[in-house]
This record gives sequence, structure tokens and C-alpha cells, in this order.
Amino acid sequence: MRIRHRVAVFLTAIVALLAGLAPPAGAGAAAAISPGIDAYLYGYSPVVLARTRAVQLCGIGIGVNTLVNSPTLATPASRGVVAPNVDTLYSLAWLDLRRGPVMLTVPAVADRYYDFQFLDMYTNVFTDIGVRTVGNAGGRYAIVPPGWAGELPAGVAVRTAPTWDVWMLGRTLVKSADDLAAARAVQAGYRLAVLAIPAANPPPTLPAPNCAALPRPQTPFDAGAAFFDELAAVLVADPPPAADAPALAGLAALGVVPGGKPSQGDPQSVAVLQKAVTDGQAYLARTREAAFPAAGRTWRSSLNAGTYGTDYLLRAGTTAGGLGANVPAESTYYLSQSDLLGRTLSGEHSYRMHFRPGDLPPTGPTGFWSVTMYDENYFLVPNELNRYALGDRSPLVVNRDGSVDIFLSTAPPARDSRTGNWLPAPAGAFHVYIRVYLPTGAVLTGSWRPPTITRWF
Repeated sequence: MRIRHRVAVFLTAIVALLAGLAPPAGAGAAAAISPGIDAYLYGYSPVVLARTRAVQLCGIGIGVNTLVNSPTLATPASRGVVAPNVDTLYSLAWLDLRRGPVMLTVPAVADRYYDFQFLDMYTNVFTDIGVRTVGNAGGRYAIVPPGWAGELPAGVAVRTAPTWDVWMLGRTLVKSADDLAAARAVQAGYRLAVLAIPAANPPPTLPAPNCAALPRPQTPFDAGAAFFDELAAVLVADPPPAADAPALAGLAALGVVPGGKPSQGDPQSVAVLQKAVTDGQAYLARTREAAFPAAGRTWRSSLNAGTYGTDYLLRAGTTAGGLGANVPAESTYYLSQSDLLGRTLSGEHSYRMHFRPGDLPPTGPTGFWSVTMYDENYFLVPNELNRYALGDRSPLVVNRDGSVDIFLSTAPPARDSRTGNWLPAPAGAFHVYIRVYLPTGAVLTGSWRPPTITRWF
């Protein structure tokens, strides 16, 4: 398969990677709802991630422990990617640590944002390797399985994974159109290799994906009671942490045990499991959007994404709204779908985002920010300028008082000559994202708020 075709498939396989929304943090376990709903909420994230793994491995046409670099930024033609960013090139690998630790080698990366995010099979971010955490000098990093105690080559830093299967997501900043080749050169220096030092008594592997009949990650409820078969397969391949013991006891009471096939039980038990899926999905659909933390009058944010403990509702809500969301210290996202008066954003009107002097999104020295336009289905908007985002790398015109305006409309703002500050919108409803990578404390404390979106006639 030609590499560009394989990478195009890779892009279309990624689900909602940077939707970036999450419910507010629960400072521990979420309150019990009902045994069936609790069981569904617990299983939602690992089942979605296992399905995502199957889709991506089949779509790319490679095996585990293989690094794939995307050589292009997203465009409106990237119709399979929900809410993609146009700031970074992606790198991807699915790790299977039963074969031994996997070593990531990163070259020296001067004056450029990069990050490799690692998620366990329950969607917790257990480490980031990038400029924020290890600097730009480069190095070698071994991702080792739970309980591993072997020896590694000298100079290799250790990161212990909570599960035997791991999702690795890399991002490399593209500073401008002229910088694409340089960003690709950085990608070319990334290396991934298995260290042949297998651990003793590893658990079974995840089931091999059926590439001819792949399940949809976005609709895990379509399996009915067999949803819990998929969960049982993850539980035996990637044993959850000890803190999950009460949840596992609740699953066992419903007949869901690691490695089992609960959908093949007696009809009454299967009916209970089917109801759990139906009720659980309905509950998640009702509560997810209302739970997203507000960040100003027209925005919601991802300030509590990435690590979930035993708050399974928080975990499921984040997965449903933004699978792969990173921890806020690495990246924080804001989404708006309405203006100051709560009216849905639409190309029938023009809008202005007014950043007051000194109030652009605050980032660290190698961080960056962007404002990206999406249509009502969260795809990039075609336009004659091929402009899909504005941000810190854009030649924005600054007002005399130091403030900055960004205009959102289908045509250049009639009352303003600052077309460089214009972000083209579709004719119908649309959504706007602000991404802040390596945010400073004002973002992390919630004291920084995005500017209100107002109609600009």
C-alpha cells in the first residue's frame, strides 16, 4: 500500500481526537446511579478505545509497535476526522508491551513544540514525553508494562504503563506553510523499537480485529448485550487498577467477568445486560453536555480531562465528547456554539471575537494557540483562502490599544479592512474551537476566559 494512501486512511480513522471537551472533575468516585447504568459507564471508555484500536490497526494496515507519521495537515477533504487541528502533524502507534518494553527515541527538537501522549486502555493519560516534560534535547524512553523489573540499556528513561496495551499519540508543530518540510524532518527522527526483554506471565492479548466487519467506536451501544463481551475482553487483557475493585464486583454481579461472554448467558441475564446498555447510553446522552464546565458566557472547556481515577461518569463523558483529550497542563480546549445571547452561531450573521489588550490565550515559551472554524458536523470549512484557523502564528492586525479582533463570517467583514483577521465561516451553523498548548497558570486556574462571541453587523 502506498504510504500516502495509508496515512490518509490513518487520518480518517482517528475518532474525535481533539474535540477536547470533558465534564467537570469529580473529586473521586462518581455517585452510584444504578447497577446497570454504572456498569455501562464503567465499560464505555475501554470498549470505545478497543474499537478505536481495531479501526486504526486495520485502516493503516500495520501491526502493533509500529510508528506511523502523518506527513500532511488536515484539510476540508479530511472528512473522517472530527474536529481536527491544523496546527500539528500527527504520529501514531499502538503498543503491545507483552513482547517487551517499547523504546521511543526522540531527536533534539530545537524551538518547536512536540509531544508524545500515552494513554492506558481506560483512557487515562499516564505520561507525556515532550518539551513540557523532558525539554528539547532529545532522549530515549522505555514504556514498560505493569510490574516490570528488568534491566534496560544505559541512558534509557523509564515510563511505567498501567496497562499492557497503550495508545501513543504524537504531535509536531508546523509553524507556517514554509515550515512543513522542517516539521517532517523532525518526524523522520522519531524511532520506535521493541526491547526483547519480555515480562513473565503476561495476560492474554486483545482479540485480533476483524477488519472485514469493524465496529464503530462512536456507537459502542450498537452491540447490545455483547457490549459487555467487548468489555470482558479488555478486562482480561488489561487488568484494571486495584481501585476499581468495587466496580468489578458490580460487574461480576451482572455476570460480567474478565474473559467471559456474558451475552451468551441465560435469556433473563442477557435482557438485564441489554437494558443496562440502553439505559446507560440514554443517561450518558442526557448528562454529557450539561456536565461540560463553562468557561465564560459562550464557551465550555476541557480543564478536567486526562486523568479520571474512579470517576467513571467523567471518564465516559470525556470519551464521548473528546477521545484522546490530554491533561490540561499540556493542552486546554474551548468550544463555542452560540453567541452572547445564546443563539446558535450561523453563517447568516457576522461575529466578532474581541481579545482585550494583553488577553490573548496565555502560553509558555514553546506553546501556541489557535482559533479553528468547523461546520455543524465538526469538519473544516472550504474557502478560497484555504484558511481554517487563526492564531499566534498568523499575521493578525493589532488595534491601536493593543486589542485584537477576529471576525467570523462567510464573507470578509464589510465594516472592517482587517481581512487578515477574518476566519471564513460556512453558510449554515458552525462551531469554533480555541486550542491552548502549554497554557500558563491563568488558563489552568480558570481565571482566563475566552472572549465572548458577539454579532458584528
